[in-house]
Amino acid sequence: MKIQPLVALSSLALLVTALQARAAVRYVDGALATGAGTGASWADAYSGAASLQTALAAAVSGDEIWVKAGTYLPSTTGVRTASFTMKSGVAIYGGFNGTEATLSARNWKTNITILSGDLLGNDTASANYTENSYHVVLGTGAAVTAILDGFTVRAGYANGASASNQDKGGGILIVSSGAPTVRNCIFVSHRCTFGGGAGYIYAAQATFADCEFNDNNGASYGGAFDTNAVTSTFTRCIFRNNTAARAGAVETYGGGNTTYTNCLFAGNRSTGSGGGAAIWIGVSSSVVNARNCTFAGNVATTVAGGVNTTSAGTLNASNCVFWGNTGPGGATAANQINAGGGTNAVSWSIVQGGFTGTSNLSTDPMFVSAATGDYTLGTGSSGIDSGSNPLVPAGVTTDLLGALRFVDIPSVPDTGSGTAPIVDRGAYELASAVLPCIGDLTNNGVIDGGDLGVLLGGWGGSVTGDLDGNGVVNGADLGMLLGNWGPC
Repeated sequence: MKIQPLVALSSLALLVTALQARAAVRYVDGALATGAGTGASWADAYSGAASLQTALAAAVSGDEIWVKAGTYLPSTTGVRTASFTMKSGVAIYGGFNGTEATLSARNWKTNITILSGDLLGNDTASANYTENSYHVVLGTGAAVTAILDGFTVRAGYANGASASNQDKGGGILIVSSGAPTVRNCIFVSHRCTFGGGAGYIYAAQATFADCEFNDNNGASYGGAFDTNAVTSTFTRCIFRNNTAARAGAVETYGGGNTTYTNCLFAGNRSTGSGGGAAIWIGVSSSVVNARNCTFAGNVATTVAGGVNTTSAGTLNASNCVFWGNTGPGGATAANQINAGGGTNAVSWSIVQGGFTGTSNLSTDPMFVSAATGDYTLGTGSSGIDSGSNPLVPAGVTTDLLGALRFVDIPSVPDTGSGTAPIVDRGAYELASAVLPCIGDLTNNGVIDGGDLGVLLGGWGGSVTGDLDGNGVVNGADLGMLLGNWGPC
């Protein structure tokens, strides 16, 4: 193996890192009692109850805001209209312990950083929400370069005036322009009185990756999200235990086009006549694209515990699993996917009760433990090595858990479409007993220039090339790839 090319490539990556490092980092530590409070370092971080808002006010395009673990409120004086407002070109990162020198050193799962709408700190499971923020985060007008990454966003309550959109999007509101990027965030315990418990998106767009939306209540429309006239994407996201009268998890309305890849919808509930416990689609040629998603254990009072595609709506689904979704009559085929005047194009999927389409199956996917919410595939599942490789979106190399998306199980015949390894159906890939070849992003059995190109193409992001699973593609991932250079 020649060393010179690798040295040159390493130098190139270091140059990219150096260029990125020129942006200012503003440090936030709400509990800090010492220091100059300039935000220039952890020792002199912005501090106090309004520290994050101070950092946001000072930040300009190109800046990063690093936020130490703790709880931060959008208002320290009980102003319900206050929100954490995202800015174009500004990246807000949570998950630090206050000693890190690099972004890759943080652990957002361990260092819990909360953006809370509970302005008085008195919420219970069923009361004391009326003084909470209408929207904890505001993404209106923020470009794709506005980033929110590594936070738990909780307890927004949008129960205000409809004309001001204060009855929508307790967690995040994005209306009339904007396309922010949200990664590695958990939206939990939000409420509203119109639609979109966790978020409302109208005439705008957004990108969500590696996020969870749990236990949100959307009142009339969309327990997690109500989307209207939008183009948005959700990648490796979980929608669990959300509730609304129509669209227990997500509603796509008014010409919207929404794409879900490697996502799980489980335990969501539609309690009214509209149905669609996981997704409701309708009005003005609205389209939902689902790729390698799992819809399981969702419950509708009326129709379609899974997806309800109504007038002028379209569902395009492939490599998905629809199983155990219930409504009147139990877990029937109509309660997995219903065409209430809309169009469903479903292929290479597992649908309980059967569904017309190319290579669909109706055999039990054999979840590891549906009773405890574990919807990974068990050994012997008909979903293993039976999907369609050509229908996996370009650039997708990992599943919902961040494990390799294409893994061959030698004991299972390849019954899917494409060249082995064949993708599994659903949001999860059954891991091989053989340790995967870390860095083989092109799945060709060798780590070479093709894999390097894929990693550099995802540099600075959180999806393709994140080999160490820390939420950002950077020099640490490059080092892992170069360290494994050559045949697996």
